[in-house]
Amino acid sequence: MTSIENRTVVLAAVIVGVSLLAGLALGGYFVGQGGARFKSETRTVTVKGLVEKEVKADQVVWVLRFRRASEEIRDAQVKISADRDATVAFLKKQGFKDGDISRQPTRTLDKLARDYGQNQAGDPLRYVVTSSLRVISTDIDLVTKALGATEELLKSGVLLDGQGDEGTANPRYVITTFNALRPQLLAEATQNARLTAQQFASDSGVRVGKIRSANQGAIQIFGSDGNDESAPYSPTSTPSKKIRVVSTFEFELR
Repeated sequence: MTSIENRTVVLAAVIVGVSLLAGLALGGYFVGQGGARFKSETRTVTVKGLVEKEVKADQVVWVLRFRRASEEIRDAQVKISADRDATVAFLKKQGFKDGDISRQPTRTLDKLARDYGQNQAGDPLRYVVTSSLRVISTDIDLVTKALGATEELLKSGVLLDGQGDEGTANPRYVITTFNALRPQLLAEATQNARLTAQQFASDSGVRVGKIRSANQGAIQIFGSDGNDESAPYSPTSTPSKKIRVVSTFEFELR
């Protein structure tokens, strides 16, 4: 091979090598730029949206219980019927309608017929009869007023039985419109979260984009006494409620 041919081969190799290096460098640049754009476009911020709303219960369930004990079953039955009738008259006097009041089943316990234990010696009260009235009303103020007047029943000889989860002084105040309130509360929680994200973005010199993910989180109901009433069997003994929603949102940053 002549010297001219050698130089030609070397020059061609140099050109191919330079082209290859340039191509790799250029490809790396675009890959790097693409990675930077991808990273920039997926920057996010996670914030919580909090909203609290004061709500008044719109329904109350009030159970008034009676208990009578006697040596004779007929005597106990007569007394429990008199208690129930006197209480119905009291409730109507307070302003409740017939449709608000329902009579619950009467139960009789014969202490000598129990499968466990025996009637205590010298205890003449063999029979225990229990019954109750259930009041369901949307007039919260009327129930509050009637609660304060139950002393009239005591004066007339009616002794309300406070045993059980729904005792005489513990009506259950509930919010039946909770599901209707839920969309509004979640919308307010979303707005609150976006405001927080915008404050963060402003401090960082970026803008808030769309929501990438959202978690409804916890929705709790508190009575005015501070008790958590969220669980199915929680106390619901106050007419004023506070609903708290804490949701989590992930926003894009641009």
